Amino acid sequence: MGNLMASLYTANTGLGAAGTAVGVIGNNLANVNTTGFKASRAHFQDLISQFIVGTTGTNQVGKGVSLERIEHLFTQGSMQHTGVPTDLAIGGDGFFIVKGTQGGVTQNYYSRNGAFRFDDQGYLVNQSGYRVQGYSADPTGVVGATLGDLQVNKRNLDPLPTSNIDIHANLRPSDPIIPAPGFDVNNPDTTSSFKTSMVVYDSLGNSHQVDVYGTHSSTAPDVWDMNMVVDGADLAGGVAGTPQAIGLGQLTFDGQGRLQQSTTPNPIAVAWSGGANAGALNFNWGDPIAAGGTGRQGSTQWNQVAESAANFIHQDGYGTGNLETISVNEDGLITGGFTNGQTLALGQVALARFEDPTGLNSVGGNRFIETPKSGQANIGVAQTAGRGLIAGGTLEQSNVEISDQFIDLIAYQKAYQANAKTISTADGLMQEVFQILR
Repeated sequence: MGNLMASLYTANTGLGAAGTAVGVIGNNLANVNTTGFKASRAHFQDLISQFIVGTTGTNQVGKGVSLERIEHLFTQGSMQHTGVPTDLAIGGDGFFIVKGTQGGVTQNYYSRNGAFRFDDQGYLVNQSGYRVQGYSADPTGVVGATLGDLQVNKRNLDPLPTSNIDIHANLRPSDPIIPAPGFDVNNPDTTSSFKTSMVVYDSLGNSHQVDVYGTHSSTAPDVWDMNMVVDGADLAGGVAGTPQAIGLGQLTFDGQGRLQQSTTPNPIAVAWSGGANAGALNFNWGDPIAAGGTGRQGSTQWNQVAESAANFIHQDGYGTGNLETISVNEDGLITGGFTNGQTLALGQVALARFEDPTGLNSVGGNRFIETPKSGQANIGVAQTAGRGLIAGGTLEQSNVEISDQFIDLIAYQKAYQANAKTISTADGLMQEVFQILR
C-alpha cells in the first residue's frame, strides 16, 4: 500500500510539471505578436530517489519530477520594417534601457521592444511612457557622455552667417581682355567673361544673392580682376535695384595655367541691411603656388573649354531651420534633418548588455530587471563591447516559433495524460486491496 500511495504522489508531480509547461507554451503563443517578446521553455529535473533495499543504485525508485527552471530564450527575432523613424530594433546582443515607475519603484528597466515615440516634452519614450535612456546632445550637436533621459529639444536650428566661400573655376586664357577701366557694375556682362552666383546668409538668417564676376585684366594676360556684385537692397544704405560692386582682388596664373597668387583682401566686409551684423567673407580660390600650394587644386587657366566657368562652389552659412525629419543610424545616433538642408546630431540611444541575460527577471510590460544571476548592466553605445547594432524604422518581432510550440504542447499533453493514467491505475490497484479487506 505504501508504494501505491507513493506512486499517486509521484504521478501528481508529473501532472503539476506538465501543467506548468503547458502554461509556458500558452504564454508563448499568447505573445506571438508581442514586439520584442522572448519565448520561454521549461526545464525539468527528477526528484530524489528512494532506496527500497540496501544503498545501491539498482534499488532506487524515483519520487517524481519538479520544474527546475523556466528559461527565457534570447534568440534573435525577425526584423520588420515599419518606416516609423522612432521604431528601433536591436540586431544582436543588448537591451534598450527605459526608466519609469512600477509598483512605486522608479528604476531602469530593460527591454527588446523598441516601439518608441517622442512625448510632448521631447523625451523619447516607450508606449507606456517610460523614458528611454541615452546620451543627449548640446545645441551644437556634440553628444555628451552622461547617461540620462534622452530628450530632443532642438526643434529649431539657429542661422549661421556665411563666413567662408570656396570657388574653383577655370578661366580661359583666350577670353577677351577688357581695357581700362575694366569691370563696369552697370554693364557686367559686357565687361566680364566669367560669372557665377550663390546665396549667402547674414547673422539674422536672411539670404542674399551674390554674383561673382571675373574680368580678363588689361594689366597682364595671366591676370583676372574679380568682383562681387550685390543688389543695393541687401546692403545698409543701398537702393533697391541699384547693384553695388565689391572688389575681390586679382587672380594671377603662371605659364602652365596654375594659380600663382590671389590678392583677395580677406575678410571682405559687407554691411548687410535689415539690422544684421556686418558680414566678413573669406574667399578661397584654390591652392596658389605663392602660398605653398600646387596651383592645380582649385582655380586654373586652361583652354580647350567652352567657356570660363566654375566647377565647384561652396559657402558655409545657412538660414533658420525647423526640425523636419528624424533618423537613427546603427550606432543609435539620432540625427535631425532641418528645413534649411542642415543635419544635426540630437542624441544617442544607449544599450545594456548582461553576462547572463537568462538571469533577468521579467516584470511584465515586456520589461526585465537585473538580478545577481544576470550580473550588472554593461551600458554603452551600440556596436561596442559586444553590444549589437540598432536598426531604425524597424521593430524586432517575437521569436516564438509556432510549429515548435505546437510540438511541445502535444508532448506536454501526452505527459499529462500519462501521469493521469498512472494515478488512475494506482487508484484501481488500491481498490482491489480494499476489496480484499472487505
